[in-house]
Formats: sequence, C-alpha cells, structure tokens
Amino acid sequence: MPDIAPEVVSIADACLGSLQGRSALLIGPAKQRYPYLQLLRQLRIKIVYQEDTPVRVPQLLPYVQLMINLPADNSTIDAHTAPADRVDSTLITAATIAKGCQGRRSPLLIFDLVSSGSVEELAGLLPAVCLYTPEDIRTILDKIEMKAS
Repeated sequence: MPDIAPEVVSIADACLGSLQGRSALLIGPAKQRYPYLQLLRQLRIKIVYQEDTPVRVPQLLPYVQLMINLPADNSTIDAHTAPADRVDSTLITAATIAKGCQGRRSPLLIFDLVSSGSVEELAGLLPAVCLYTPEDIRTILDKIEMKAS
C-alpha cells in the first residue's frame, strides 16, 4: 500500500479550512507518526501532541482540532481487505471521545487509519466531531486512484 500520509493531511487541511495555527494529536508508534509530523509541520501547524497509545486521549482532545490514530505496525488501510478479515485492536470508544469533547466549540476531525477500525463509529455522531473510518478512507483513496487512471 502506498503512503497515504499526503492524502490524509490534504483532506484534513481542506476540511478544517487550513491546518496553519491549529493543533493535532498523533497516536501510534514514532515510526508511523513521523511522515504525518513532517507534513503537518510543512503546513505550519501550531502544536503536535504525540502519543504511543490512546491512554491520554480525553485529556488532550480539548486542545486539538485533528486526531490521527495510526496502526501499531506497517499495515495501514488496505483497500483489498474486507472488514471481516481484520483483527480487532484497542477501541477508542465514543464515550472516551465525548469526555474529551465536553464544552468543545471548535470542530474535531478524527482519522482512524488502523485497518481494524480502532475508533468506535458512534464517535462520528457526536456534535462537532467528524470521523473518517477505515472504510471512508478506503472509499476516498479508491476514488483518487480511479481519477488518476
């Protein structure tokens, strides 16, 4: 699977009207975070919080407008893997997201890039939260690929 970091960061930039001056939370191993960190810095993002695990999500969400949850291994979203073929991982629940969004006035954009879907889809129904699930990303990447051919 080709590196999808440029596409994800481009979508985030478009959705939020610009990443300049905003803050982000990257969750996952340092090696997986690095390409996103570099791209976010190029777009002059103000602060990038980096975490290996989602343990501190509720405490950090009030300070960010973008959260990207990355896989613990090199398997990013694969357009050819059916949802039933995926292995479950640690789930970030809608309740966890809601706890971190209490009193939130600005939008929160979440990209779940773990192929098994590690953010509960109900989180996308919370006010001011826009969740891109693995299926959403797969659909977007497939459309980009079709346009390129």
